[in-house]
Amino acid sequence: MGEAGAAICDACVDLAVDLVRERTTPIGDMVLDNIGALATNTPRFPGLLGLVTDAALAIRNGRVVWAGPAERTPQGLRSLARLDCGGRAVLPGLVDAHTHLAFAGDRSEEFVLRSTGMSGARAARSGGATTARLNHRADAAAIADIIGWRLNRMLDFGVTTVEASAGYSNDYERELALIGTVVEAGRHHVVDLVPTFDVLGLPVTASDRSRTLGEVAELHLPRAARLGAAVRLSLGTEALTTEEARRLIGVAACLGTRTRIHHRGQTPDAYKLALEASVPVVDHAGYPDRDQAEQMAEMGISVVITPTAALGARRSPASLRRLMERGVRLGLGTDCSPAPVMVESLPLAITLAVTEMGLTSDQAIWAATMGSAQALGMGDRGWLGSGAVADLVVLDAPSPTHLPYRPGTNLVWKVLKAGEVVVSK
Repeated sequence: MGEAGAAICDACVDLAVDLVRERTTPIGDMVLDNIGALATNTPRFPGLLGLVTDAALAIRNGRVVWAGPAERTPQGLRSLARLDCGGRAVLPGLVDAHTHLAFAGDRSEEFVLRSTGMSGARAARSGGATTARLNHRADAAAIADIIGWRLNRMLDFGVTTVEASAGYSNDYERELALIGTVVEAGRHHVVDLVPTFDVLGLPVTASDRSRTLGEVAELHLPRAARLGAAVRLSLGTEALTTEEARRLIGVAACLGTRTRIHHRGQTPDAYKLALEASVPVVDHAGYPDRDQAEQMAEMGISVVITPTAALGARRSPASLRRLMERGVRLGLGTDCSPAPVMVESLPLAITLAVTEMGLTSDQAIWAATMGSAQALGMGDRGWLGSGAVADLVVLDAPSPTHLPYRPGTNLVWKVLKAGEVVVSK
């Protein structure tokens, strides 16, 4: 009952509670204190995650200006607005380093067919045309809206930066148009989008192949560069040869464009080429030998893994712990795409990296933050210390390791993007 006995409906009560809760969340410059465990990802503090207990973190102008034990918070920062984390864990904003967001519809029919035991190729022929057909029908505004909806769900899981490509066909005019849509969608969303232009393959006949390779080198890569997109080259059966990829890597280097190699199958050529051409990223897990892994670690070459791609594909993921033990940088992505499954939860990928791919909890969390940021060439995020962009997640849990430990539970309490609270629960 309200004042003078007036009845207040349940919805009004909920709204009033939300308004009061939001007023307790500072806006802009602030100190987060009473942090139970803070993952800094810096060597200043112990362990791979640079973990600090009973911690505090200060933000000014969208950047972290101090992070460490609460008792050592500089006096000059204690006058800032305070966000009491109530003993919760804080970690850098998650970074999804491999997605294919620019698509309409889904391929759930194909997933159902796979689940009956039908081969992947046959299931794709039966149910896989859905998204291609809808993509051709949808206009740019509709695709941009769809990307925005997916980013909303990713943000709700604590993801603050996302790599995004299309990567569905060899129609490179269409692919570039979709990358343009990705860029436009990123202008209207709080999550940072990092576009990538995929070169999947070339025609089979020699004359058409040579002509298309020339068009990609002379027309498509320059357009991708103007869009600010990285270039990912697929290497392997029914994709690019090593020599074709080497030519395009040279063109991209002249354009100042970041390159990635999409690793298909178990051929060592992807790692060999990455080392020879100093390509900074190899996508998907493979099996580099010891010498290759050590060279990759020395050169700072990243491997981006997508554990969720194994779901529904009925294949065994690789063990990756040996790569990290040899110093190779690992990034993590959802591979968000219509097949074999559609996954928008990077925390699920973190869990699978631990339970199915051999990483420790700390390694998987590091890969989804610092490792992914390094793979994208974004040195200002993925860690929490003086100078880092203030992208961070407050979990409704006492430790970051609850992310892989509690799959299926969204543990996000608050998400801050450049120092502003963008998710609050």
